[in-house]
Amino acid sequence: MNKRYTIGSLEIECLVLGSLEVNTYLVYDREAGDGLIVDPADDDPRLIGRLEELAWKTTRIFLTHGHADHIAGLEHVRTHTGAPVLCSREDAPMLGDARLNLSMFLDAAFTARPPETFAGHGDTLTVGRATGTVIAVPGHTPGGLALAFPDVVITGDALFAGSVGRSDFPGGDGALLVRSIRERLLPLGDRLVLPGHGPATRMAHEAAHNPFLTGEWE
Repeated sequence: MNKRYTIGSLEIECLVLGSLEVNTYLVYDREAGDGLIVDPADDDPRLIGRLEELAWKTTRIFLTHGHADHIAGLEHVRTHTGAPVLCSREDAPMLGDARLNLSMFLDAAFTARPPETFAGHGDTLTVGRATGTVIAVPGHTPGGLALAFPDVVITGDALFAGSVGRSDFPGGDGALLVRSIRERLLPLGDRLVLPGHGPATRMAHEAAHNPFLTGEWE
C-alpha cells in the first residue's frame, strides 16, 4: 500500500519503485485536479495505474536529480501522460548521457529526452492551491534540487533519515552537500522530510541527530 500524507490542500503519495527502491512521489490537489510526479523511478504498472485513477487535469514531472535510479521510468511516464519535465540546468545533460546518469554501470544503459523546463533555486511551483519553492542542494549531483511546500520538503538524495546522499559519483562534492543542507534546508524549520530513499523524517530531528549535520563525521 502506498504511503500517504495530507498536508493542507496537498495529498502526497509515496510509491517505492525499482531495484534500488526509490521513493516516487505523487503530489496533488485533488479538488484542483492538478498534480506533480516527482522522480518517476520505474515503468511499474502500479504507477501508471494510480495516475489513471487520479486522472489529473494538469500534470508535470519534477526531477530532483539526474541519476538513473530516479529517471528510469521517465520516458514511459512522460509518453503516457504527455507531462512536461522540469529539471535543473546543471543535471539536464545527465538525461541524455548514459555515462553521466550512471545507467551504463547498472543493468542497461538508457537515455531520456531533454527537459521542457529548467528549474532553479528560488523558483516557485504551484500545485493547485499550494505553492512550493525549488531549493538547489548541490553535492550529490551538481544540480540536485529539493522542493519545499508549507510543512513538508521533498529532498531527493540530498538528505535522508540519519544520513546524506553519496558524493563519490562523478560531479559529487560531500562538503558542498553538507553545506547546502545546513544553509538551505535546515533553516526551513521543522518540516516533514520526504527523501529519495528510505523512511520519512523530520527536519528538527535531522538537525539534532544526523551525524553528517552535527559534526560527528567532520
